[in-house]
Amino acid sequence: MNLQASWTQLGRAFVTAYGDAKGRIPSDREGFCVEDHREAQPRPSRVVGLIADPGIAQGMANKVHQKLEKKLNSDAERQFNWEIMIDPLSLPLSESGSVILNENVPRLREKYTWDYIIYLTDAPHYEQGRPVRSVLSPEQGTATLSLPSLGLVTAGSVARALEEVLAELATGNLPEPSPSPLGKALSVRGSMRSDEDTPSRIDSIEGFRGRVLLTMGMIRINRPWRLVPQLSSAMAGAAATGAFGVFYTSIWSMADYLASSRLAFITLASILMLSLWLLFHNRLWEKPRGHRRKERLLIYNVATVLTVASAAAAMYLLLFLALLVASLVVIDQEFLASQLGHEVSMSEYLNLAWLAASLGTLGGAIGSSFDDVQSVQRATFSQREYERRNLSLDDADEL
Repeated sequence: MNLQASWTQLGRAFVTAYGDAKGRIPSDREGFCVEDHREAQPRPSRVVGLIADPGIAQGMANKVHQKLEKKLNSDAERQFNWEIMIDPLSLPLSESGSVILNENVPRLREKYTWDYIIYLTDAPHYEQGRPVRSVLSPEQGTATLSLPSLGLVTAGSVARALEEVLAELATGNLPEPSPSPLGKALSVRGSMRSDEDTPSRIDSIEGFRGRVLLTMGMIRINRPWRLVPQLSSAMAGAAATGAFGVFYTSIWSMADYLASSRLAFITLASILMLSLWLLFHNRLWEKPRGHRRKERLLIYNVATVLTVASAAAAMYLLLFLALLVASLVVIDQEFLASQLGHEVSMSEYLNLAWLAASLGTLGGAIGSSFDDVQSVQRATFSQREYERRNLSLDDADEL
């Protein structure tokens, strides 16, 4: 018997015993014409638990979890059927500003029986004195993802970051760096190993641009527009002062006389005064503790100042629009022209609302003294971080 015939018989014997590549087993009479339709073995399930801080982190988790679950299950070659579950829960912070996750994993798994646990937090996360994007422990199947590290965080950026984290937890493979030289040059990410008993990989944020990205993310997480409703007393005081300006003829003449550059300067000064009043009256100046205190003091306070200034600017814009509508409704065009001594157009009404809004914003600073201090403080990181440092897992959720 030649070698070719031997390989042919061996191949037929293997196919007869185990079937061909498509699962077909030949019959004695018809060779390979009869198919045995074997049922596909069901894939095992893997459950991913997303623990999310209440607020924007939970909102992002709710937005992306279905999309992420669908994408994970769309791969025909996948090994598992993926399921993603969400539970709002804040975990404690250590004195160094790191999230205490791995210490609580046994209790979390006992309660939830999840295969993987990913903590989505709205707090800046520090490890070994560096701001980090994520901390991953493939052996424990856990990870922490810090939203501020993503910059101007969107649902798309969160979904991509979660997909990358989950891929590393499931396979142990590190994410591939950008292939282009420009991508490598613009990257702000570094990698290091933790010095804890449980080996973890730390995806850090490096360089000046990394700190800028973190600061932008902190402002985004603070959501300055959510601070405006907390300043109801300031808004009431600003509206009352601004309305006085609309009805006071001397303000009309002043608004008509002042140059646009002077009006712009008055606007910036009024927003600055309101911002400073809010910062110091509500004790918003950050005093972070732990490692890299000076760096965190700078980043936290820049984020806080810009958050408050953005809220003050938003309040000013709302006030300007309200006073412009009021002046158009109340002040007759001919009467305004008689008071100013010349023909008027839309620009005179705009200048009047401009100056009145600036004066009203200054009055709003006094009115803000009656706003709830604690509600305003919760719009910044220092108060939320202080609460988490004094939080235990039993306080966060009775396990």
